[in-house]
Amino acid sequence: MRVFVTSKSFGRTAPDAIETLKDNGFDVVFAAKRTMTAAEIAAEIAGYDALIVGNDTVDDAVFAAADRLRLVHMHGTGLDAIDVAAASERGVLVANAPGVNRNAVAELTVALMLIAARSIDRHIDILKAGRWDRSAGVEISGKTIGVLGLGNTGQRVVELLSGFGVRVVGFDIRPDLAWAASRGVALAASANEVFAAADFLILALSLTAETQRMVDARRLALMKPSAILVNTARGGLIDEAALCAALAEKRIAGAALDAFDPEPLAADSPLRSSGAVLTPHLAATSREAAANVSRVVARNVIDVLRFGRVDCAVNAAEIAKASAAATR
Repeated sequence: MRVFVTSKSFGRTAPDAIETLKDNGFDVVFAAKRTMTAAEIAAEIAGYDALIVGNDTVDDAVFAAADRLRLVHMHGTGLDAIDVAAASERGVLVANAPGVNRNAVAELTVALMLIAARSIDRHIDILKAGRWDRSAGVEISGKTIGVLGLGNTGQRVVELLSGFGVRVVGFDIRPDLAWAASRGVALAASANEVFAAADFLILALSLTAETQRMVDARRLALMKPSAILVNTARGGLIDEAALCAALAEKRIAGAALDAFDPEPLAADSPLRSSGAVLTPHLAATSREAAANVSRVVARNVIDVLRFGRVDCAVNAAEIAKASAAATR
């Protein structure tokens, strides 16, 4: 069995993950160390049983070109670059590794909150430029933290902030009521309530048709002028033009962003001069997280292709349903 790897980080900090695949009879082939287009993957996918991807786009052209492909595995959490519906139609399983990098993402989220609250990035630049200028920031302690998305990452952010003495208000379409009660999280009836209440608004959401550009001019107008927006999830959650306008007009106090749409962030993007704190989508890029993800991915590939276990696949139920309908 053959595995094609386009992820640049698979096995980088956990070479044992690659060896585990090889020890289980897999031929592991790495693509060039760069993000690939769907057309480039399609040109090489024939003859492979599994595909391990990073931020590469995987659409129906890839599935159409594949002659043996049974599994596409995201080296991470987000599936927005993979056409899961097309995969299901072609009988290809799609899997990810939810929760494995939650701590890395949550830690960067808290770091970005602190950086934005105290303008740490700007003060570093000032000092390196030879000046000694200071401006007062704000403290996190005592503030209301709004969290949109209370899944693995959102919950970990709340746990890390517990020592700051904050009030947390959150929204999730399927909230864990017992967890929220145990952490003292006030559950809002709508996302708009969180926008209006938050001193720091944290996005910990998946990118879906419903959440695409949900941070738009209308919702930004609900926020306090003193509020700071933090996004370590997906760039597509934000209408970047609306955010730039809100920052320029000081309708919100600041933003800290680790994700953009598209990526990499264009050299002429207005966000670069907006005053927002910007990092190059490194939330999940810790050595520990990368190692954990690689090991989970390797185990899942083996489970699916050698033992027929499909519990890890997000679309296994859809494929089973289609298969049952076809045999009636």
